[in-house]
Amino acid sequence: MPVVYLPKEGDRREMYRELLALAKELREKYDIRFSRDAKDELEALYGIMKALYEITRMEWDEEHKASKKKRRKSKPLKKGIERTLLFVKPDGVRRGLVGEIISRIERAGLKIIGLKMVWLGEDWAKKHYPDEMAPKIGAKAKKAFLAQGKEFPWTEEEYGKAILEALRRYVTSAPIVAIAIQGPRAISKVRAMVGDTAPSKAAPGTIRGDFSCDDYEWADVQTRSIYNVVHASDSEGAERELKEMFSEDELYPDYTTLYEELLGEF
Repeated sequence: MPVVYLPKEGDRREMYRELLALAKELREKYDIRFSRDAKDELEALYGIMKALYEITRMEWDEEHKASKKKRRKSKPLKKGIERTLLFVKPDGVRRGLVGEIISRIERAGLKIIGLKMVWLGEDWAKKHYPDEMAPKIGAKAKKAFLAQGKEFPWTEEEYGKAILEALRRYVTSAPIVAIAIQGPRAISKVRAMVGDTAPSKAAPGTIRGDFSCDDYEWADVQTRSIYNVVHASDSEGAERELKEMFSEDELYPDYTTLYEELLGEF
């Protein structure tokens, strides 16, 4: 129940008289019949208000459930229209880049259909960066080391696991902002906007190229994950990652942007 701060004694009595007058007015206007056990019209008014609150709240809850149920029946995506996930990583959130990144998505004409801030936990990080990825990550790193004429004194799995641990620490170090996006060829479009995973190699005009200069070699020197501002799903992971981050009730695809009025509804 809410805390109510009543006025001083004289005002309380005046309020009481006004409420009695209101109860009488409502009784006459709506032909309300009070039960015999009500001490006075004010006590009966309290009963009426309580009943009205409970009934109205029940009706609102039912309407809300019906609305959610109706929204779950999303239309199938049209040919050429895709959904993807982009999330602003902890470094991007802490640097205040969320608004700029959202603005770029909107200016590109893509539709944002879901948006939320989340502090990811260890369970999510292990699911998103599973140990099974270690050999692949290690093999890729080994190839890069050898191409530069450097020794690779670890096994591929050892190095891969170390990288995965660094990634998990990084992605759970601060909140992320998840963005569900829909539009024509949205997956490849968003990845093109994001740029190379190594910001030092990302082209100017891309998100990573404009907002970071970090590099894998420099990150390795400090035994940390590379800080590359955002994550963007690829074609293999987009559907799965969206489902991991958003429920159907958190997606709102059934509105029309002004850009869609020009191109046709997504």
